[in-house]
Amino acid sequence: MNTSTAILDAAENLFAAASFDIVSMRDVAAKARVPLGLINYHFESKEKLFEAIIARRSDELNARRRTAFAGLTGRPDVRQVIDVFLRPYLELMLQGGPGWRAYGRLLAQTGQQQRWTRLITRHFKETQDLILGALESAEPRLSKEAVARGYVHMVSVMFGIFAANDLLGVISRRAYSSRDLERAYDFALPFLAGAFEALATSCARDADRGQVVA
Repeated sequence: MNTSTAILDAAENLFAAASFDIVSMRDVAAKARVPLGLINYHFESKEKLFEAIIARRSDELNARRRTAFAGLTGRPDVRQVIDVFLRPYLELMLQGGPGWRAYGRLLAQTGQQQRWTRLITRHFKETQDLILGALESAEPRLSKEAVARGYVHMVSVMFGIFAANDLLGVISRRAYSSRDLERAYDFALPFLAGAFEALATSCARDADRGQVVA
């Protein structure tokens, strides 16, 4: 493992376990077992180190999503569109190694903070635009506003799944576990597809009533 990778792995785990503000560059150096100066040499600042962590796995995730979208044939329905957006992430979480679990927690934290909205959008804009366009094509009754708001809700559900926090275990008294990502996905996919179907029905009803739909 080269020095840059060791630093990224260490920082990813630390940021996922705590937060950007709590973790110091000295903490990262100690976990990576490298001199502090090497981190500054490779990444210059904690902000640039953090962005490098987001970018490293976003590149791979985006590539897999592009491949999944390219595999769609004919006119896919909403459920298929959601699946090709989310399943590549699920597969990487299950098969991509332990670093992906840390990344899932980190992305969930980051995605809920306004300070990082532009950062996240910058690294996922390509596949974001793909999903928005595909949803509009799959369900023409959806207004642009419904697609945009539905997408935001879907991303929040995605963050919740892959953060794999303990809420499900607590409320079910340990009957179910959020760490079972495949099971979580089995419930999330029809949940999200049903949500978009309900939005489409609502948009169609508003259109029939003559309400302006953006």
